[in-house]
Amino acid sequence: MSEGHAGWTVSDTVGLSAVINCAARAVESDRPDHLINDPLAAHFVHAVRIRPTLPTRVDELERSGAAGAMVASRFGGIRARVMDDFLLAANAAGIDQAVIFSPGFDTRAYRLDWPSEMDFYEVEQPGLLSLKDTVLHEAGAEPRCARHTAGVDPRQDEWESSLRSAGFDPTRPAAWVAEGILLYLSAQGEADLFTAIHKLSAPGSRLAMQYMPADLIHWFAAHTALTDTTELLGVDIGSVNWNTEPRQAAPARLEAAGWGVRLDSVMDRGLALGVSLHEEFSAVGSDAGIEFPVSDEPDGFLFGTLPR
Repeated sequence: MSEGHAGWTVSDTVGLSAVINCAARAVESDRPDHLINDPLAAHFVHAVRIRPTLPTRVDELERSGAAGAMVASRFGGIRARVMDDFLLAANAAGIDQAVIFSPGFDTRAYRLDWPSEMDFYEVEQPGLLSLKDTVLHEAGAEPRCARHTAGVDPRQDEWESSLRSAGFDPTRPAAWVAEGILLYLSAQGEADLFTAIHKLSAPGSRLAMQYMPADLIHWFAAHTALTDTTELLGVDIGSVNWNTEPRQAAPARLEAAGWGVRLDSVMDRGLALGVSLHEEFSAVGSDAGIEFPVSDEPDGFLFGTLPR
């Protein structure tokens, strides 16, 4: 299968990031103490066939030259697990529709234990969705819930009408997930995203996303995990596409709209899951990374709940 499909290509950094994140989930799934189990992840990495070939197993990390890159980091497994747990908890509390922005090749509709009446919406570039559906069909995969797709790029285009057309019901509470999309949005784009989510959220809706203030984005772009990934692929997968325009802090924006807000640090959630990221992301030792910046804003996993 080629690198491009129906207008989508891995030649740009966003496309590469989707494949890298998928390889990281495959590697995480292969660990003895894995935080997630995504048996389909390797299928996508092998189908796209970028060069150099990305690892999909732990024993491939060293010989692939990716041992210091993001594909080897436990961060991806922690983030995926946190979002998995959020969605499953929301469903257990009675929320029976979920919306995922830019899920890439993640397969939550297939790999998590859903009731058949669960409606699962993916808002993603149409070319990527087309390739994803092809690989899933070839793998003989069947969703465990009602999977719906809205073929639109939520980073650049209006997505509300496409989501409604796919069957989304704004009268029912929803669980919204935006794992990494905020990194790519302009200040106005982020404001529009939150405005539309709030407009479409019935009381009792929930939200989860990764949140990083601008100073931490700059720090992370210079971290060895990113620079090693750029060196491995020969393409800057981070800072060139990340947007650090001044903007209202996401937690404050949600609180102003009436949402209850909680922010958990990535480190703390990792430790709660039995995985420490300090060796990867702190300056312990001679070459273990860069010290965290001092920030006026908190960062981590942002959770919101719209009161009933």
